[in-house]
Amino acid sequence: MDMFWDYFKKDADKQAKADPIWKLERMILYGADGQKFDRDELAKYLPQLNIPDDRRAFLELLVWDKPF
Repeated sequence: MDMFWDYFKKDADKQAKADPIWKLERMILYGADGQKFDRDELAKYLPQLNIPDDRRAFLELLVWDKPF
């Protein structure tokens, strides 16, 4: 049975479908594990994400070409 460090894969997949903000935060904080970010979804939820300021600034640069 596959397990992330704190969730069973089945439970993590269920949570990710129910809460896209949770999924994006985990991908940013713990690694995307080869998955690609959906740019539209990232742009939509970026203001609501609970992530460090340096990562937020980098993602804003990628999504909106917004300077630091």
